[in-house]
Amino acid sequence: MTPSILAGLLAETAAAQGWTATIEPDFTATAFRGHGEDSTAALPQGGIGLRIGQYPILILAIGLNNRDNLIKRLREAHNQMIIARSYMSAAEVINAHIMLVAETSGTEADWHQLVDLAQRDENVCRKLVWLPDSRALDASYAGFVARTFLARPWLWLDPVTDAPLDHNHRLVQTILEKEGLSKKSAETWVKLAETVAEPDELVQRLAASMEL
Repeated sequence: MTPSILAGLLAETAAAQGWTATIEPDFTATAFRGHGEDSTAALPQGGIGLRIGQYPILILAIGLNNRDNLIKRLREAHNQMIIARSYMSAAEVINAHIMLVAETSGTEADWHQLVDLAQRDENVCRKLVWLPDSRALDASYAGFVARTFLARPWLWLDPVTDAPLDHNHRLVQTILEKEGLSKKSAETWVKLAETVAEPDELVQRLAASMEL
């Protein structure tokens, strides 16, 4: 599976939801905007730049064969994203994503740990990893999209105008868990959002709860 295939699938999904999607070659440029000389930093090969609405995306392939190689590829991805950001508007930078099409090797436990490492590293921007399953490609892609900004869980919920508040809480908690929080942290986030009114205090307590 290649970055171009994932880019095509994302564009189709975006179109089905009324989003615009365009290929952005500048996101994989080797020089910063306005500079004539190529960057001397190590850069990945074969990437695809994509813009969906206000979401700029850098799509890359990555292997999950060992930790050292993964960290090297992530550094290359970071370097490319830093260049790509020079071609984005200031409003878009905060929405930037790196989406990684992964190839697995070794034991399942090994690559699960590597995927977790890649997705939790948000030094430059948010990262999401897709593990294509050739035996169930549609299902694996649907599972990936469900973790992206293209997911619209409320579209598949029956409209209810008198739902008890705790039902809404469970929906929020479920989404937080899908985004990577543990069940305990997700429960804590929901409670903190209800009880802490001061934004700075809320941010601090939300961050602290992730250490539980």
